[in-house]
Amino acid sequence: MQGDIKRDEVTQIMKKLQDCRVHLKRDNVYSCLNGFREALEKTLSTRMLPADKKQLHLDINSFQQELSTSRAFLHLYGPVTFKDDDIETALDFMKQLIQIKEEEIVEAMESQLAGGTSGKAQDDLQQRIQAIMMFVEQGDFAEARDMAEKDEEAADALIEMYNTSGIQLRKEKNFEKAISTFKKALFVRPDDEGLYYNMSRAYIESGDWKSAQESIKEGLKTNPDFQEGVQLLAFISKNIQ
Repeated sequence: MQGDIKRDEVTQIMKKLQDCRVHLKRDNVYSCLNGFREALEKTLSTRMLPADKKQLHLDINSFQQELSTSRAFLHLYGPVTFKDDDIETALDFMKQLIQIKEEEIVEAMESQLAGGTSGKAQDDLQQRIQAIMMFVEQGDFAEARDMAEKDEEAADALIEMYNTSGIQLRKEKNFEKAISTFKKALFVRPDDEGLYYNMSRAYIESGDWKSAQESIKEGLKTNPDFQEGVQLLAFISKNIQ
């Protein structure tokens, strides 16, 4: 680290971490990871007082704990353990996660394009679907929900695409990817009991009865009169006992 000590730069890093917390609270994981990467890079390149360095490391350690226990982060990446005070390793890991997610985005976009239809109206709809899908696939779920609320037609088409894909993946016994696909749809439309039902079935076929029970219970919270869900919950309860 070179140059004079500039305490305002430490303050800027702290602010960047706070921005990351805001993104994480809104379920915007991708924006959170990018911001955290920038904060870590700045931490490594900034010359600071020992007291400031100690406090900043404590803040980074605390944020890493918040990140690893975030529902949206766990959904995208699964359980992760960060090591305290290891900034370089954390930075390398952030870069890897971002690269993996960007590669997944490209794959998802190419797949969606391959299944597209022609015609001006359809092309316009497809572009709007892709706009929402981009935020979903990169993990910026709050942005995806905001856009979906403003464009129900595109959101309906995207949810149908995810649901159909999830069902097909379940039939192919690719349960992990099927469940991940249903979760993506639920981050966009968290009150769709049918998605919870289909995800619960995928959990059942994977042998995870507890998660299947939790899933269908969430679906019934959104619609207690959902009879197929009531029947599925009863079936699951018998098998758990």
